[in-house]
Amino acid sequence: MESILEELSKFQKKHPNIYIGGSVSLILQGIIPYRIPKDIDIISINRIHIYDLFEVKKEKHKLIKKFKHNELRFDLFINPNAQYIEYIYNGYNLKLSPVDEVYEWKLREKNIQKEKHINDLKYYNGI
Repeated sequence: MESILEELSKFQKKHPNIYIGGSVSLILQGIIPYRIPKDIDIISINRIHIYDLFEVKKEKHKLIKKFKHNELRFDLFINPNAQYIEYIYNGYNLKLSPVDEVYEWKLREKNIQKEKHINDLKYYNGI
């Protein structure tokens, strides 16, 4: 996890309008138990080009852009209304999506049927 945090910290310093969202945000904030992330959701308030940042390969997807770096998948979401909180984790100052914003996304109908989201929702308001 330490190398991931270092990469994310560098990434956010270079691109201050990028936030870490999804389950990784919840894990870092101590809301859900730690698990090895299959992907890292990154949220931008505007369109960005990240091809040069991680030596990534683009995968086609209709809703989001997916990238790989060192076998870790990054999913890019564009949300002009995204909010963030500054959070210090193991000495790394990170911009994370607020818990309520992550859960709002997880509660959407298309997401509620996925097992990982169902498991994460168990920790939301004691569900």
